[in-house]
Formats: sequence, C-alpha cells, structure tokens
Amino acid sequence: MTSIRSYFNKAIIRQDLKQYGWIGILYLLALLFFIPFLMLFAVREGQPVQQLNSLYEVTNRISLVLLLIFPVLAGTFIFRYLHAKAPSDLYHGLPITRSQLLTSHLCSALVLITVPVWITAVLSALIRPYADYYVYDLTMVWEFGIIYTILGLFVCAFTILMAICFGQTLIQMVLTYGLLFTPAWLMVLGIMHIRQFLFGFHDYYFENGYSNLFTIEKVTPMLRIAGASRESFGWFELTMYLVFALLFLGLGYFLYRKRDGAAASQTIVYRFLTPLFVILVMLFCSLVGGFYMSGMRDNSRVILMIGYILGGIFGYLVVQMVLHRTWLVFTRKVLVHGVIYMITLAAILYIPVSGIGGYESRVPEQADVKSVLYSDSYLSFINKYDSSGQRIDNNISSYFTEDKEYTAAVIKLHEAIVEKYKEGKLSENEEYSRDTMDFTIGYELNNGHRILRKYIVKTSEFGDYLKPLMESTYYKELGYNLKGLNEDETSSIELYNPYLNKQIKINEPKEIEELKNLFIEETMNMSYKDQIDARKQEAWASIHFINYESRNNNYYGSWKKSFAELEAWLEEKGYADQVRMTPADITSMTITRNINNTGFVLDRNANNPALDYYAYMAKLAGETRVTEDMDKENIILNQKYFDVYVDKSKEDTPYLVKVTLNNRESVIWSLEDFPEGLQ
Repeated sequence: MTSIRSYFNKAIIRQDLKQYGWIGILYLLALLFFIPFLMLFAVREGQPVQQLNSLYEVTNRISLVLLLIFPVLAGTFIFRYLHAKAPSDLYHGLPITRSQLLTSHLCSALVLITVPVWITAVLSALIRPYADYYVYDLTMVWEFGIIYTILGLFVCAFTILMAICFGQTLIQMVLTYGLLFTPAWLMVLGIMHIRQFLFGFHDYYFENGYSNLFTIEKVTPMLRIAGASRESFGWFELTMYLVFALLFLGLGYFLYRKRDGAAASQTIVYRFLTPLFVILVMLFCSLVGGFYMSGMRDNSRVILMIGYILGGIFGYLVVQMVLHRTWLVFTRKVLVHGVIYMITLAAILYIPVSGIGGYESRVPEQADVKSVLYSDSYLSFINKYDSSGQRIDNNISSYFTEDKEYTAAVIKLHEAIVEKYKEGKLSENEEYSRDTMDFTIGYELNNGHRILRKYIVKTSEFGDYLKPLMESTYYKELGYNLKGLNEDETSSIELYNPYLNKQIKINEPKEIEELKNLFIEETMNMSYKDQIDARKQEAWASIHFINYESRNNNYYGSWKKSFAELEAWLEEKGYADQVRMTPADITSMTITRNINNTGFVLDRNANNPALDYYAYMAKLAGETRVTEDMDKENIILNQKYFDVYVDKSKEDTPYLVKVTLNNRESVIWSLEDFPEGLQ
C-alpha cells in the first residue's frame, strides 16, 4: 500500500515556503496587528469594557477582509507555474504524479494560511489576562481559529480551482473575485430586471433580506466572508463552507489530472467552461448596459431593451477578444456563435419574467390562507436597529394577522387589482401621481409558503377596497406603529417644522402622557379620507417620540391637519404657533394658474425645478398676490404637495402657490380651488 507520506514531496514544499513564505509572514503580521496588538495597546480610556462575541469584533470585523487577500495570494502564487510554459514543463517533468504534485503545493498553501491563524489564536489566549478593555473566553479563541481556518481553506481551494481551470494569472485572479461576488450582482441586477417586467414583484422584500429564501449578504461568499452580514458564523454554515472547500479540491484533483500540459497561457483550459464564461459576462454587461441607458432616459422600457442588446453584444465581443487575445475577432464563425449566444441570453432574461406558473394572476383562496399582511411597500414597521446602528433581523411573520374579515378584505383588493391588470388598466411600471398609492399584500399559506406582492394603484379607483383595510385597528397599529408607541416608555416629545426650523421639546411627564394618548387616539380615529388627504398635504409639524433608553423605542409621526383635539390641546398649552406655519412666518405669497402643454423643459440639474416651473407659469398666466392673513390661513390649511415631476397636469393641479418664508426659503404648493376672497 502506498504510504500517505509519498503524496507529500518535501523538496517541493520546502521550495514553496522558501519562495512564497512572505505571504504567510505578512498574513501573520496583519492578524497580530488587528487582534492581539490592538487588544493590548488600543487606547480606550473613558470607554466601557467591551464584551466580545468573537475576536474579529475587535476591529469591527475588518480583519475578516484578510481572508479575501492572503488565501487568494497563496493559491495564486503557488500555482502560478501552471500559467507559464517553462515552469509548467519543469514541474510536470518531475518523476512524481500530478496528484502528488498538487498535494504538495496544497500542503504549502495550507501552511501559509493556517499557521498564522493559530499563532494569533495562541497569542490571543495568552494575553487574555492583560487585555484590560476586552472581555472574552478561551472558547472564542478556538472559534476564531476554526472560523479563519475553514474560511481561509474555502477561499484558497476556490483560488486553486480557478488556477487549474484558467491559463493566465490575471484572468484567474479577476475571475476568483468576480465569481465570489457573482451571487450579489446576479441577485441585485436580477431583481432590478424582474421588477421592470413582472407585475406585483416585491423587489424590496428580496433586496433587504426579508425573504426566508435568501439574503444577499449570506449567499455571496465575498460579502459574507468580508463581514457585510452582522450575523455570527454558525456551525452549519461553517460546515457548508468546509464541504464546498473539499468539493473544490476534489474537482481540482480531477481536472488537474485531465489538464493538457500545453494549456499554459491559454485563457480557458477546458472547452466546456467557455460557454459558461461567455454567457456570464454577456449577462452582466447586458444588465448593466440596460439599466445604465434606461436610467439616462427616465427608465424607458424601450431604451432598457436597447441597452440589453448593446450590452450583450459588447460583453460577447470583449470575451472573444480575451479568448483570442486580439481585437480582430470579426469572423463568420464568431458572428454565428454570437447570434446563438444572444438567443440564449434573451431566453435567460425572458424566462424569469414570463409569468410562467401564474405569478402575476395568482390570488390564493381564503381557505388556503393562514394569515395576511397589508402594509406600506417598504415594510417600514419591521426596521429595528441595534446599538451600533445595524438593522436587527426581525421575523416578518409576526406582523401578519389571522383575522378572517381582514383576510377577506385583502383578498378582495388583490382580486380587483389582478382583474384590472388583466384588462390592461394596470402595468408593472405604474407612474406615481398624487392619486397613486403603493403598498404590500402578503399571505402566509397553510402549507408554509409565503406570498408577497407590491402594487401601485390609484386610490380613486380602489377606494372601496382600501377603505375597510385602512380604517381597521390592525392596519393603524401596524402602519403607524401605534402598538409599540403605546407600550413603550417615552422620555420626551419633540415637535418640529422642517420648513421654518421651529421646534419645541416637551419634557414634563404629564404633558408627555397627555400628548401621546391624544396622538394615538386621533390616529386611531382617522377615516380613510383623512389618511388619503394627509398623504397629499403638509402636516402642521413632525412629532418625534423619544426614548433615551433605546433607539428601537423611538417613534415618528406628524400633527396632521385633521387632528382637531390634538390641535386644541396644543393651542391650550401655547405650543401650536411655536411649530406650525402661520401668516407671520410668510414674507410673501402669490398664486398662478397651471397651464398644460406649454413646452416647459424641466432641468433636472436645477437647484429648485419646482420654483423654475412656477416662474414659467407665472410669466404665461400672471400671478395674484395674497395679502390678507385670512386668505393665507385658508391656503395653508388647504394646500397640497406639488411634485414638478408628476403634478404638471392642469386637471390634478389647477393652481400653484409660491410661498416665500421669513428665512428666505421658497416653497411651491398646489391648490385645488382659488380662494373666494381673491376672485
């Protein structure tokens, strides 16, 4: 039986360590600096002792980035002989098998990436009594060693596999990092692509990790290893990284035995990899080109498609130039293959948005629904943060309700939306206007599956379906965070007006309790009309319910113009005019008519496009100056938001109001009715 020692050639290992030992030395110095050195010598006077959950938290996970540098360097430099003819012939001419050669080089790489880790771990254990500002136990030290060993092995094994599959060092390094990052760009660009064409697709749900299928930070090795996810490495996850590392090494052994000795300096060693390489580059260039070009033309779908085509062609030509190492690639064979690849690319882009399986029209039966969700499209209610400002992963399921009447109302709304879409009266890219509203519809089914959709609809068309939902206790507690506000302590309340820089802070406990209860009561009593109107006009002031103990217990709301009882209380206390806008805050106010089809060209680089639009309308239609305080108060009470990008229609915005404040700021509002006193 062949001895296991025969697989290790001491001379090759010794030569590797002699030639590339500097990688291990630099890795060791970097680890020592980022972990034990900082724990011993970092100046933290006046700061509390830090309880560590892992040693890499000493530098806020920055030391994890080292795992993406030195294992790649070790794998690249040790196997660089594969990419040049002379050293390749030399090594492959030695009287040892390829398996022995690969094992010896692998052993050298493992020494370079593991020995520094365990030296650092041992030193961290020894200095534990002297690290005055950090508290950690020996378990964390060994966990650190295991984590860095497994992740380093994963990155190094993948680098070695890339070195075997490609014949040029530069291409190999680019693809090593590129493929480690591929899940991220594939998911981000893929989500951007799908939301352009698939009706109801909830991009925010997937982009921000609320899906129980995946999160970008965890499925992308480069981001996960670099510490983009704040979640600790679990044993199951580490086991999977170890399994993948072993798979990469096993595949590397298999491919290395099949590797052509004359493959040095070839871009791609194995022909079966060429189509994958071409399609991946074409897909990336196509998506980037499409979104870049459409972004320059107001997200035009036609421009998006042109960008896809041009990007795909560009990517294909770049790949051919890299493969042939010349720009003279315009041959008949290349062009024919290009057509085939473009058809394949079109199929890849079309299939996810084809609606196969009834994605766009699927509305579950109530009998199959366990619980439902209706909320804003950004799922803002779930956003919670830890003391370092990082978002805490919350279980979205806890925000669903099992109320049968509410479930029936959600299903009715969903059915009405789908019916409108089938009739061609709704699209994937519904334009925003003053009358539109975007929201989330979600279901958790009895079989454990979850369905989430995002829609933009006109409130005037779906008011009968939205009314019972938005007037329900469940919606208000969720959408306005009333439940948490009612249960958590409030240390102080701040009311402020962002236009006027006027603000007051209420610190007296009795007044805090009264104002808080009034706010909750007024919000719970809001009708559907009150809520829709509040979306279209400025509130009197913003309200910040402050909890000094916890950031997660801070709440934001607004003093809406329909809050009569809250207004009366603030007036009684003398707070009202200290924050809301009054005629005394206004230097001048003028009104002009809005006119359709005037040829106004919007300059998106202007400091205030709305002000430019008003000036253009005033020049055409003239303007009326408002001088009486009563008229000013009436306009302030009935004003509506004006968005120059969506509200230029005369039907939606018959009048424009320019308000110049005492602080020299100018605001443009819209007005539905001309004040009677000025006619």
